Amino acid sequence: MNRQIEEIQKNILFYETAKKQLETYINTINNEFEVLEDYNPINHIKTRIKTAESIIDKLKRKKLPISKDSVEKLNDIVGARIIVDFIENIYELREKIKQNKNIIVINEKDYIKNPKESGYRGYHIIVSIPISIGGIIKNINCEIQIRTTAMDFWATNEHKLNYKSRNHIKKYESKWKEAAVKVWNLDTAMNELYLEEKKNNKKKDNLELSVLKLQSLDKLGKLKKLGENYG
Repeated sequence: MNRQIEEIQKNILFYETAKKQLETYINTINNEFEVLEDYNPINHIKTRIKTAESIIDKLKRKKLPISKDSVEKLNDIVGARIIVDFIENIYELREKIKQNKNIIVINEKDYIKNPKESGYRGYHIIVSIPISIGGIIKNINCEIQIRTTAMDFWATNEHKLNYKSRNHIKKYESKWKEAAVKVWNLDTAMNELYLEEKKNNKKKDNLELSVLKLQSLDKLGKLKKLGENYG
């Protein structure tokens, strides 16, 4: 086992570097919302990298040989979780991520429109980040999970209570699904309010823009008339 852990740890530097790069890209998006947009939907960001022991456990669960090739097949050694306020923000953030020319989107899974059997909802994106160390270039896959605050509340508590006991999951499966429906209903209700407010703000902005245009035309007319008088 120690030899296997050492073999994985030799390549861990690539994953640690990929994690830093991913953090940089996400923080840039966060700053972009702060500076260029009227509203920043990002509530908080969390990144992590799996330990060698955790990687080996996952390979065993997947019944894969513990080898360098098997490790490179895993997409979630490096992960980021971004929590936003509303459902609409998830898709807005997804577009920002896809606009980044430094990463390649490998796969997307929409568990919002197509929730898991357990009731889990969220949006998962697998991205590839090229990392160069010692003249060797590797494309490191990373997983980005995007959830609303409500989705994260359900997922975090479900994981905490069910992580150690599969029996607990089976016993309370219907209750977890029922709770997921309640969370979803709350999420959709709040999202409707957000969209309505966004629509009203857009109308207000358009009205203010129209007023400014009229004021500019009025000033231009006065200047033209003044010029004619002097002429």
